[in-house]
Amino acid sequence: AEDIALLQSQAERCREILKKLTRGPQEPDPLHARISVRELIEEAAAPYRGFNTEIAISAAPEPDNNASASAEPVGERRPGVIYGLANLVENAVDFAERRVEITAAWTARDVMITIADDGRGIPLPVLETLGEPYITTRPAPRPGQGTDGEPSGMGLGFFIAKTLLERSGATVVLDNRQAPATGAIARVSWPREVFESL
Repeated sequence: AEDIALLQSQAERCREILKKLTRGPQEPDPLHARISVRELIEEAAAPYRGFNTEIAISAAPEPDNNASASAEPVGERRPGVIYGLANLVENAVDFAERRVEITAAWTARDVMITIADDGRGIPLPVLETLGEPYITTRPAPRPGQGTDGEPSGMGLGFFIAKTLLERSGATVVLDNRQAPATGAIARVSWPREVFESL
């Protein structure tokens, strides 16, 4: 019964993801909307503000960047990219103790976004396989759903998010923060010309 309930909840999650990624004919075409790196991050993080976790966002060119490359990159507004980043923000918020830091930086060649939380980090055995379907570290949401304290879900949200981001030309890397900091860090990076052609 628990397995069937889990399968039902994950099928519903996939349905919600697909609904977010599609649009009705009356909606404006997102492919013709332009969005800056900061606006992209703000839109992805918006649903997770107002809870107990602080979300700090910063966006700036790399300090040693030349003047011609300091302009903020602007790309097309893609629902798949927004969903992918939002999933990473959601995971960070879920596992953070108090704070999530989202940082965007760019050069003439690259656009980088990092999402870091101050939680316990990702267990090393899981870190090697996270991003494949059916791998999760998400704790059971409340007592009585699954085994208390045991991971629940199938890891499909992150798998889909990673796939969508990689299809946009991004590289996605998960790691733990360097001591003495604690928590996980997700790095998403695009060649600048790819980001600006999104």
